[in-house]
Amino acid sequence: MTFPDALASQGLQEPSLVKEVQFLAHRIRQRPPRVGWISFVARQGQGPTIVLAPDREALIIQSRELIRRRCGERK
Repeated sequence: MTFPDALASQGLQEPSLVKEVQFLAHRIRQRPPRVGWISFVARQGQGPTIVLAPDREALIIQSRELIRRRCGERK
C-alpha cells in the first residue's frame, strides 16, 4: 500500500505531467501515475485531498463530487 505522503511526492516529481483545473474555488491538480490517475484537490489555504481513479474522466468526476460534498457541508 502506498501512503499519502509517498503519493504526493510521486505526483510532484514530474511537474511537466501535472495538469491543473479550477472548480468552485478549488484547485484540482492531476497527473497519471504508473497505474491509473491521481489528483490533489485543495481550496486556497487548505491541505490537499488525494483522489485516485483508473482514468482521467473518472478522476474529474470523483474530484468534482468531492468538492460538491464539501461545498454542501458548509451551507
